[in-house]
Amino acid sequence: MITACSRMSGTSIRAKYVRDISGRDVSSEITPENADSILTDYTIDFTIPNPLFGNDGRAKRFDPNHESTIKCTAVLLDDFTSEADMTVQSIADSLDGDGLSAFREKYREDNIRDGMFRIKLEMESGFSEKSLDPEHWSMYIENSSGVMIEPFELESSLIRANTDSVYSSYYDRKFAQKLMTGEIALYFKKTTFFGEDLLDGDNRYIVLVISRNKRTVARVAWEVSKEDEL
Repeated sequence: MITACSRMSGTSIRAKYVRDISGRDVSSEITPENADSILTDYTIDFTIPNPLFGNDGRAKRFDPNHESTIKCTAVLLDDFTSEADMTVQSIADSLDGDGLSAFREKYREDNIRDGMFRIKLEMESGFSEKSLDPEHWSMYIENSSGVMIEPFELESSLIRANTDSVYSSYYDRKFAQKLMTGEIALYFKKTTFFGEDLLDGDNRYIVLVISRNKRTVARVAWEVSKEDEL
């Protein structure tokens, strides 16, 4: 996918969820003790409507709250937070020595693109595997001036299924339910067509926009600088 930029008039952020990462110190050392908290600072949880719920003619099942919505987690991953991500994953897998070196090499090969950052979206659906297909949505970012930027590259993972105990507020009890999870990685160039660095003082916000059928279903944002007022 080719990156596209379009200039809009100055806009407000209009995002329901905003993460303030303006005070980050990308030169600080990432350790096993702080890696997880760094990732948390760059992560936003939100929900979007399930695009297939109610469209197949079947009756609603026992957990309408989780079937009608998709749970999403978005994390902004640049060189700094990718290092934190590698650290967290290596701790979870108890890697060291040659195993750690091989893991880090493969992580960089699979996930790092020169001159780019990525937004990783983890999605969970209690309704249908097909409801996680990225083709359902248009996804792009805006800077604080309202410039719309399409991803340079999009990658999606295979859908994983597992059974978990899910609480239904409709019935006020828990049920065993099959849950589908998948990941979408959106890659963006750090520098825009207009020469603006999206990750430093040139830009105040990065706003992730997800829309379907020309209707916005989510706007979430990372505040990357406080130097310029909107």
